[in-house]
Amino acid sequence: MDLLRTLGMILLACACAPTMAHETSDPFESATYGTTLLPFIIVGGTTALTVWNTNMKSAKSDALAFIGSGGEIRGAQFEQAVRYYHSAYSQPYMSDEQLALAIVTSI
Repeated sequence: MDLLRTLGMILLACACAPTMAHETSDPFESATYGTTLLPFIIVGGTTALTVWNTNMKSAKSDALAFIGSGGEIRGAQFEQAVRYYHSAYSQPYMSDEQLALAIVTSI
């Protein structure tokens, strides 16, 4: 999560700097900046916070098998997603069952 927050802050800073550096008294130009920059920030910010890694997307079928077997079947893609989750996010970690449910329900 820290990586996503950092990325979001960098994107926000990059998007705001040109807007703050260019002041104009022309209302048409101000409206143009607002109508083009505001949707970019909203869509970019929400997408950055909600997009999962491709490892998580490809692990959906293995996560379903993991849930259906009660933890007995651990597919290669699900195992890769678990390893990615442990390397990318800080503790406390979700259990493997919780991660499998998160992958299945959110993707």
